[in-house]
Amino acid sequence: MRHAAKVRTVAAGAAVLGLVLSGCSALQIRTAERDSGPLRVAVEEKAGENPTTAPPDDGIPEGMKEVSVNLGAECPVDVSLAMTDDWTEGSVTDDFHSFSRGTSMADSDMTLITCTKGYDETPQSLVDSRKKYTFSEKDSSVLAQRSGSLAAGSYWSYQGLLGPTEIFAINQKSTVMYGVLIGYKTNGRLVEIKIDMRALESDTEAAEEFKKMLPTITVDGEKVPTPRFK
Repeated sequence: MRHAAKVRTVAAGAAVLGLVLSGCSALQIRTAERDSGPLRVAVEEKAGENPTTAPPDDGIPEGMKEVSVNLGAECPVDVSLAMTDDWTEGSVTDDFHSFSRGTSMADSDMTLITCTKGYDETPQSLVDSRKKYTFSEKDSSVLAQRSGSLAAGSYWSYQGLLGPTEIFAINQKSTVMYGVLIGYKTNGRLVEIKIDMRALESDTEAAEEFKKMLPTITVDGEKVPTPRFK
């Protein structure tokens, strides 16, 4: 009799264990090991978010909105990026869009989106030849960069510092610049697309904002990869 009771006890324990294991699809078992305590096991009704995982990225940073432009009949490409509401759109043509922010025209932050005809043989050769003329003065430098291919072209994305002697430096002062240079094929034509964001080096808040804006750039719906910022 005592032997039979032991058998029933073991069988019942196995059944409970089997029920727990078979329910793993509905339950999540988590373990956490503490330095000063035993292994802990917790069972939850639903699988929760790992507390060390960053929130999902929907592409638009908090406090910003998506701004989209089409670059016209000669450059039928859609470009978008995220911006805050304090940017003001200025000069606009089909292939040139400018945005500014600030109270002084001389020192305003600038974002430019442009498209021009390309004269190189391939998207990659266009990128290779054009990037030589960016950050070309001795007091300028590229801090981070990344190159690669898109569905219809090649890109170069960058973070850099324009020295005061650079033509695109703001008010002849050291200027941070983040942007992308793209060689792109559209309707059988090669075009050069540029998106750049500039602010005075002293404006550290703008530089941090550019780090959020640059990864949101898309060309015909395709995101342009960005470098690891310094």
